[in-house]
Order: sequence, then structure tokens, then C-alpha cells
Amino acid sequence: MSDFKAVVNVLFDVSGAALPDKGLFSSRSLLILSVAFFAIFIFLAVRYFSTVLRNSRHDSTFTGDINALRSKNNELLSALEEIQANNNRKNNYISSLFSAMDNGVILFEADTSIILFNESAQRLANINSRCFFHPEDLRQNSIMDAVFRIFESVVSERKTYVIKAKNADQRDLEVGISPVLSKYRDAALLGVLVILKDITEREKIERIRKEFISNVSHEFRTPLTLISGFIETLKMWENLPANDRRRSLEILEIETGRLSKLISELLLLSEIEHRIDNSANVPIDLEKSIGQAVGSLHRFADEKRQTIEMHIEVDYPLVYGNESWFYHAFRNIFENAIKYTPEGGTISVDARVDSSVLKISVRDTGIGIPDEEHEKIFDRFYRVEKARSSKTGGSGIGLAIVKDIMSLFGGSIEVRSAPGRGSTFTLLFPVQQNCPVEGTSKSSLMQ
Repeated sequence: MSDFKAVVNVLFDVSGAALPDKGLFSSRSLLILSVAFFAIFIFLAVRYFSTVLRNSRHDSTFTGDINALRSKNNELLSALEEIQANNNRKNNYISSLFSAMDNGVILFEADTSIILFNESAQRLANINSRCFFHPEDLRQNSIMDAVFRIFESVVSERKTYVIKAKNADQRDLEVGISPVLSKYRDAALLGVLVILKDITEREKIERIRKEFISNVSHEFRTPLTLISGFIETLKMWENLPANDRRRSLEILEIETGRLSKLISELLLLSEIEHRIDNSANVPIDLEKSIGQAVGSLHRFADEKRQTIEMHIEVDYPLVYGNESWFYHAFRNIFENAIKYTPEGGTISVDARVDSSVLKISVRDTGIGIPDEEHEKIFDRFYRVEKARSSKTGGSGIGLAIVKDIMSLFGGSIEVRSAPGRGSTFTLLFPVQQNCPVEGTSKSSLMQ
């Protein structure tokens, strides 16, 4: 207790106070304790600041990691957005291409349920979105019913089938039914693809081609049979009476002429269809071409004592194109008028400008044409009265040629006719721009 009191007196600077020489509170012991406490303090301080420094470094590293993760995440989001945008573009492209296809496309599951179809399929097969929810309706559809009849064969045999059918609009369709196989899973069946093609025009062209070949064969066979028969007859020339020989030669001449005319018409038809010699685009002298066509047939009109009246109200070029085709178009119309107008009849040719259209009309007093035949007479090899046409040497190609020629000129042909009241055929040509529309009137009467 006295030692502690001595320490207190020293701390408060009491005069005469001194530390004990020995014991816990001696100057040596206190010095040792002070050094020990200072050392502990230094140790604790170093440890503390080391911990603080370590934590500071850890916080900095953690913050850097967070920033790096955030940057990487942003990069991934950008890449994902770009992938999604590219995917959307591809889907849009495929969808647009799918919708723009002329052919109908329908994709089925293996159980006959529809996965998707495009607009062309909707139009050609007469289906709509209702079939997704009511697949039983497909059984009432003629096209789908035809598909389902061979659906199982396609699935089981993994083979493509092609059938033909007519839809509700009576369009001819070619229907291809194919299995869709996976290229990655051992050719596993993914579904069935149906492709619908509208082949109406193709079928029509094929029918026309077959009819054309049949008609041409018939048209050639008839005169050739007659020619062959009369050649056999003429082999007995010495034993034939003079009248029979003369008649045989006349018939040979007529039938040979028919063959020659038929061949010329077929060649002209081919020339027109393939646009052969379509480069000529010259001003056509209407009066000259019409006059040449009338002059070439005037003898036949004279034989039937027919009157030909001409009224040409234009004397300058109004039409540009192939002059030979123009000549053939008018000549065929004029020749028909002579053929089907009885003896003593009248044929009138009128050419005039009406607004921006040149009208060339051929009017006759012939037998006339029923209303229901007006459209058909422009079909190839069609004849209103086949027996009478055969007697007059008609092949049924002339008016078809005229119609094709008028389409090349950008014009058209009109007909007004009734049985017993004659016929009027009018060729309508568009007038060349910047040409005058008034002309001098020329009329003539030829008998």
C-alpha cells in the first residue's frame, strides 16, 4: 500500500516523493511494464491497420468483379438482342416468302392435324383457320379428302404421291403429298407436306394442243384422201370419158388448193404466235393494203355476181406495224364475207376514224351468225356449219388468225350478226399518237 502511495505521490509531483527501490512499483518494474504496454499497443495498431488495409483491398477487388460482371452481362444482353433481331428478320423473310408463293403449302402432323398453311393453300384448297380447332371439317373438303385417302400410304411407305383433283371453283390442281423426314434423327418422320399447284391453264393448253393436232390431222386427211382416190382413178386415163377426166382434175386442183391454203394459214399462225418478223414497225398504207386484198378476191365475188362497195375516209398512215399482217387480217374478213354471202349479195367496206380508233368494217348480206356462236367463231377450226364450210373450202382458222393479229396491233375485233340478216365484222386499231384525225373522203363502187 505504501508502494502504491509512493507511485501516486510521484505522479502528482509531491515534493520529496520517490519510487521504491524494489517491488512491483519500483522504477525498473514500471519501465518494463511501460515497454510491454507500448509493444502491445504497437502490435495491436499494426494488426488493426493490416486488417483495415486488407479489407480495403478486398472491397476494391469485389467492386471490380461486380463491374466486370455487369459489363459482361451487358455484352450478353446485346448479343441476345442481336440474335433475337436476326431471328425475327429471318422469320419475317420466311413468312413473307411463304405467303408470296403461288403454290399452296400445307404442313400436317403425322396424325393428320394441320400445323400451318399459306394464303395460296387457303385459296386453292378452300380452307381457313377454323380447321385448327375443328379438324373434322377437313373431311368435308374434296381436296383434303383426296389427300387423306393416301395419307397413310405416304406415312408408312415414306414415298411421295402426286394426284390431280378439282377444287370447289372447278380449278384443276396438281397435289403433291410428301413425307417430311428429319436429317438429324435417323430420318424420323416429322410430318407430311402437301403442295398444291394450279394447273388449269396448263391443262387448257394441253387440251387445245390435242384438239389442234386432231383438227389439223382431220383437215389434212380429207383432201389427201380425195387426192389419193382421184389419182387412182386417173391411172385409168385412157378408159375414162373426157368429162370424168376433166372433173377429176378440177377436184384435184380444188383439194390441192385447200391443202396449200391450210398450210399457208398454219405457217402464218405459227409466225404470229412466235412473233416472227415482228420487227417491222412501218406506217401502213391502208388504202393500198385494202385495195390489194379486195383485188386478190375480186374474181370470186364476180363469179357470184356480188357487189362490192368501198368507203375509205382516210388517205394517210394511221396504223404502224407489220403491213403483211394487216393485209392478212383484212383479207380473211373480206374472204369470209364473199364465201357466206349468196349470189347477187352486197359487201361493203368502210374505213374511218372515230376519236382515237381506226375502224375498218366489212358488212355483208350473207347467212348471218347466231348470237351464241359469236365468241366461238374465233376459236381455231371452229365452224358454225361444218358441212357448208367444207363446201366453201373454209378451214376454221381464218378468224383465229385475225384475232391473234389484232392483239399484236393492240386492237380488237367486233362482230354484229344475226341469222338471215348478214354480218358486220369491225377491226379496231389504236391510232398512232400525234397523227391528224381528219382526212379526205374517197368512195368507189365496184361491180
